[in-house]
Amino acid sequence: MNNTENNKKSVHQGKNVKLFRETKGIKQEAIAIELNITQQAVSQLEKRRELDDETIEAYARIVGIDEYFIRNMPDNSLPEVTSNFFDQSSQILNFNPLDKLVELYSEKDELYERMLLEKEKVNGSI
Repeated sequence: MNNTENNKKSVHQGKNVKLFRETKGIKQEAIAIELNITQQAVSQLEKRRELDDETIEAYARIVGIDEYFIRNMPDNSLPEVTSNFFDQSSQILNFNPLDKLVELYSEKDELYERMLLEKEKVNGSI
């Protein structure tokens, strides 16, 4: 077995996405909303050695990293890389964008409910 095959076998994409997600402070619920799946399904994805292209692309976009890290980073290199990689990014990003997205969706739902009530009032008085 050559060195490339050894590296491929030691890559665990599920562990990679979980580590990057946790390091960025993003909850599984936020990932579930973005992927339109349940939190339990996100948990199962993070246990899989290999992920499909669509899932990798979505995680990379949500977490804000290059897909290369998810696809190719061997298990044994994660601790030292992430400590350096995310120390600088945490200083730049002081809030979790996915939490903000969840908040905006809630506000949108509340606005929609208020609009329906107003429409009912208008239709009732005509």
